[in-house]
Amino acid sequence: MYELKNHTETVVQQALKEYMHKTELPCECDRCLADIKALALNQLPAKYYVSLRGEILTQWESESLPDKTRVLSAIVRAAKQVAESPSHNRN
Repeated sequence: MYELKNHTETVVQQALKEYMHKTELPCECDRCLADIKALALNQLPAKYYVSLRGEILTQWESESLPDKTRVLSAIVRAAKQVAESPSHNRN
């Protein structure tokens, strides 16, 4: 059986890690990071693949500058939204 994968999830996960190394988030708990990823993914088109060929083609397409810019922009907006209204009480 084939496993369906969303390449956008992988790209957002990696971009969020890179963003966290460059920018200090108000909260880096698992809940806030999951909220940031969910909000960012909801702003981006899903790119599914089921084969190695599909993975390679999808990865190649996502290497373009507009895609990288769109992903980073979605992460920045999501991080700002979560910082302004986290899902938990601030301690």
